Amino acid sequence: MARHQQQLRSQELRTHNHQGDALRLGMNWTEEDLSKPQVLVESAWGMGHPGTFHFEPLITEVNNGVFEAGGKPGVFTVSDICDGVIQATAGMSYSLVSRDVIAAMVEIHALGHPHDGMVLISGNDKSVPAHLLAIARCNIPSILLPGGTQLNAPDYVTSDQTWEIGMSVERGDIPRAELESRQQTACPTCGACQFMGSASTGQVMAEALGLALPGSALTPSFLTRHLRYARATGKQIVQLINKNIRPRDILTREAFENSIIIHAATGGSTNALIHLPAIAYEAGVDITIDDFDRIHRLVPVLANVKTTGRYPVEYFWYAGGVPRLMLELRDVLHLDCLTVTGKTLGENLAEIEKSGFFNERIGYLHNYKIDRDEIIRPRSRPFGTDGGIAILRGNIAPGGAIIKAFTVPKEMHVHTGPARVFDTEDDALDSLIGRRGARKVAPGEVVVIRYEGPRANGMPEMYFASAILAADPALNHTTALITDGRYSGAMKGPCIGHVTPEAIDGGPIALVEENDLIEINIPERRCGIVGIRKKAMEPAAVERALAERRGRWSPPPFRHTRGILSLYSRVATGSSQGALMTPHNGTRQDAIPAAAEPVSHNENAHLELVELEVRKRA
Repeated sequence: MARHQQQLRSQELRTHNHQGDALRLGMNWTEEDLSKPQVLVESAWGMGHPGTFHFEPLITEVNNGVFEAGGKPGVFTVSDICDGVIQATAGMSYSLVSRDVIAAMVEIHALGHPHDGMVLISGNDKSVPAHLLAIARCNIPSILLPGGTQLNAPDYVTSDQTWEIGMSVERGDIPRAELESRQQTACPTCGACQFMGSASTGQVMAEALGLALPGSALTPSFLTRHLRYARATGKQIVQLINKNIRPRDILTREAFENSIIIHAATGGSTNALIHLPAIAYEAGVDITIDDFDRIHRLVPVLANVKTTGRYPVEYFWYAGGVPRLMLELRDVLHLDCLTVTGKTLGENLAEIEKSGFFNERIGYLHNYKIDRDEIIRPRSRPFGTDGGIAILRGNIAPGGAIIKAFTVPKEMHVHTGPARVFDTEDDALDSLIGRRGARKVAPGEVVVIRYEGPRANGMPEMYFASAILAADPALNHTTALITDGRYSGAMKGPCIGHVTPEAIDGGPIALVEENDLIEINIPERRCGIVGIRKKAMEPAAVERALAERRGRWSPPPFRHTRGILSLYSRVATGSSQGALMTPHNGTRQDAIPAAAEPVSHNENAHLELVELEVRKRA
């Protein structure tokens, strides 16, 4: 329904709430501003990390664009925390739940006040999925402006590599000055980290879904082009309001399939398998981890980008970014999906091909004397023959588990080894490092870290454990990790995560004991116990042993009894359902929050309520 057929929420409210105008005029609004479409400009600006610190000029340019197009912006801020800063600390338990809290605050800002549309600015691990959740939930005209990427560092060293460098210092292999030098230069500008981790993956997913302007994902944050995208986004949101184009017009099942196709082609973060099903749920679309497995089997990895590949994601943008990747895959994409341009994906790509879009960018690669096809590979010469992700199942993970298969050494695609079992990541780290007198993990073993799922401990990332494994030449081609927690988007190697059901819910991972033989078979998508006490057994015998263990198992007490993690422990859904803090009970396609629709107006309603209250007191 176009705007001329439907009164704006902001104007509907003004017909009976007379205090609202007075309060806005108190903020130096003009009377003309009151009658304009009101646009929420919400960002994750803050001082938590380089991915948001540079947002103030972007906010200004979005505001300028909104004003130019005839709207009135209103600036709100809810910042995020940094997974890189809180890795290997208790703070990591707050990471995933922060996504839901940020989304809830955006919902409160968007629907509590009478906004007609919103622009959300984010670029990092939890702020981007939080904003996409809020966009799907609120269903008012919306655009996401990606926060962009950092300049690549000297020698292409990225901040995640400082873990390995630090361990080399601790072993005495290199001097501490080498670590300090890399720390000083790993993040030379603001923006998301330079690899295809969770932050970069989120930006790419936003564009692939059709919720960001074409070509805006992973814009180098130091280019003025980023400011132009911000201005254009501010203008375009007013057009979406005028045309009444809403997120659920865009977020169809086909749009989600497009995003999974692009996720496969970029070798994106495993965290997308938590976030995309959650976003789809809010949009009334059923997307499961099996959709990822199905699509990843068909779509090769084409992006030769860090951490598994060679180049920083800055170069991916120079090579043409998401639009170039989409053109390479156009025959498998749903080109009739609507986007925030008001046009279909196919129409956007056709316009880009006819424009100078790619010519501007490719010139940067000419400076580095790098061929575009080396960064975004043609399908005839893929970086990885299958997509990045595989879903494994078995008697440890009947609900599924996730592995970034294209990063796993070939010799570990099929592996059987004895289990080393730990109920916390800290205990596992002791044995991986060999500290505090713990018996060190031996080559060939399978490290099981449990009670780290959403309800048990907020589902922290086991990145430190995976980094130790990757940095140890005796373990990185022989030893695997399995957890009901998750991993950083920078993770690579034989690391299986998101095991469902999680241990605290009685998932079979809770029943694993020391020296159980665990089989991992990526080609056949299996992960399970195949023997007891290092001895192979028939499946029926294994099942009898597990049944006996279940009879004596009882869940440990929850770790968190106060605060937001206590609430998350009580209400979080499983990781395969998006680990949402909101009820997962089959939202209908038309189940839009009431405030997202215009107020059903009775100009005397407030007086009738007052009279009713007076009669009650009498």
